[in-house]
Amino acid sequence: MYLNTLAGRSYNDYMQYPVFPWVLADYHSQTLNLSNPHTFRDLSKPMGAQTMERKEKFIQRYKEVEKSEGDLSAQCHYCTHYSSAIIVASYLGGSFDVADRMFHSVKSTWESASRDNMSDVRELIPEFFYLPEFLTNANHFEL
Repeated sequence: MYLNTLAGRSYNDYMQYPVFPWVLADYHSQTLNLSNPHTFRDLSKPMGAQTMERKEKFIQRYKEVEKSEGDLSAQCHYCTHYSSAIIVASYLGGSFDVADRMFHSVKSTWESASRDNMSDVRELIPEFFYLPEFLTNANHFEL
């Protein structure tokens, strides 16, 4: 949280909401083996490089702009951001959106952000680490 504060991030602004990294990578096992390195995300790599296949796709995307002799200032590995107001709102349920964009599960969100979706490199919000109640549907909304 200290780093978020130094970076000017605040709970008062969804565009600058605090960011926390994914730490776990195992959302399949019934019991986590904390001595197994595969249980954890590789923090030395961004979300776009958690698998070699995904990393190569992002590198290819970057190089395609160069090959097309387009505007090189448009070159980027990631066309989306690791945090945004929409990401924060989807986690917190602040607005009900199209079903495909709503937050449904930690496991499917991890798979999207680390492996499956080239438009998703999101990180987590602090509530994942200290407020598990935000994951419950206390008002019994039909989602």
